[in-house]
Amino acid sequence: MMRFFGYLRVALFTTVNIVANGVTLGRYVWLEGRVKGGVFTNWARRFRYGPRKFVKPTTEQVIVELIKNVRRVRVFGSGHSFNAGVVSQEILVSLDDYSGLIWKDPDKRQIAVKGGTRVRDVIALLLDEGLAFSALPSHDAQSIAGILSTDVHGTGREWGFVSESVVRLKLIDGNGEVHECGPSDDLFEAAIGGIGAVGVISEVVIQGVERFNAEQKVQTKTLASVEKDLDRLLQRNDHLSLYLFPFADECRVNTWNRTDKKQSPLGDLREFVRTSVDALGAAWIGNLLAYTGLLRTVSSLVYGVEHGSHLILESNKAFNRTIYHLHQELEFTVPFEDTFEVSRRFIGLYEEMYHLGLPYAIFEVRFTPKQERTLIGAGRDRRSTWIDLVCNDSHGFEKYYAAAEDLVKEIEARPHLGKFCETFDQEYLARIHQDTFTEFLNLAERHDPESKFANDFTSRLFGRGTIRTSEAGSQP
Repeated sequence: MMRFFGYLRVALFTTVNIVANGVTLGRYVWLEGRVKGGVFTNWARRFRYGPRKFVKPTTEQVIVELIKNVRRVRVFGSGHSFNAGVVSQEILVSLDDYSGLIWKDPDKRQIAVKGGTRVRDVIALLLDEGLAFSALPSHDAQSIAGILSTDVHGTGREWGFVSESVVRLKLIDGNGEVHECGPSDDLFEAAIGGIGAVGVISEVVIQGVERFNAEQKVQTKTLASVEKDLDRLLQRNDHLSLYLFPFADECRVNTWNRTDKKQSPLGDLREFVRTSVDALGAAWIGNLLAYTGLLRTVSSLVYGVEHGSHLILESNKAFNRTIYHLHQELEFTVPFEDTFEVSRRFIGLYEEMYHLGLPYAIFEVRFTPKQERTLIGAGRDRRSTWIDLVCNDSHGFEKYYAAAEDLVKEIEARPHLGKFCETFDQEYLARIHQDTFTEFLNLAERHDPESKFANDFTSRLFGRGTIRTSEAGSQP
């Protein structure tokens, strides 16, 4: 019965989300985090609670005064998260009303935006100036502050992180002091991937490039051929990612390359239809096959006949998308050299546990060069492969993720702190990040000595600001 209700929840929520986005011509996304009637819900509706106080500041000074006069505060941008980092024990702050353009410098191809500005709106501001991001990750719903606080990445031979497009940022720390810092500053490195532990990112200066088109291809290949040819694929394409599937010898290869070719006729509509069909297929058909036990039998057949796609789109339309189905993500990095060995272990774990009633899952694999702008980001200081375990948000995913987190710790992979994180803690982060984790904690102590930005989630990860029961508000 639980599986049936989980199946319906994923299928119906995904369908409503797509229909709402389609009929509003992309202006409205139903599955986004928001506060309504004093109650916060994250995008997937998994975290729902009433904070003691909800605030939507409109100026930097209001944020400063708020921080100076509270015990505990957490900030959210779009609520597009997969863990309890969005839960506040006292005051929850939305930056939705602290968003928009601050200034622009066409000669330098730079714009400055407020921290609450959604990535999709930053894109629009750049396009108005004939500019674009050099590359982008998959989603455009997050705020620019949120996307930097979780060190969100894309995939590429030479490009990997949104922070690479940041010239400088402003950060308001736990003392209420405003700091302006650049990529070479230690506070910048603590803010990137620091999930808000050192302060609130209030302003970001973005370095744009001349707007361009991207050629996007989606092809199905055998996993064996991709493994053999991976280095060549990475060298031949600006951006490459893979979708791997359980019980299948085939995989999906996604590539994006800068091009001077004209955009495809009705390209945006065709891309909307393609991503919507993928989402509906995962929600309605994928979960049905998984829960009826047929996935093992038909997986190779289904993926073996899947049609590809070839579109020329505006770069941002090619790199990211608004439509996403109701799902969960547990993501981590391993050294590039371990890509397929580790991928097979997690796919094998899913296949071993499949008889327990797991939901539909795919495994997204992306690649980044060394990230030198973070202290505790998962891509720090090495060429990395990102393995994202993407499960439908329905009955059974928790069992698989619990076993997967144990395996992550066994191989000492680095978790993405914006995704599902139920058992990682300070001891584990200290082990995998070592000296840079110590440096991060020292900066957090200096810039938030009273642990104002702490909640139960960050306390588990960083060992700072453990919340007493008497301090906690109503819980999710």
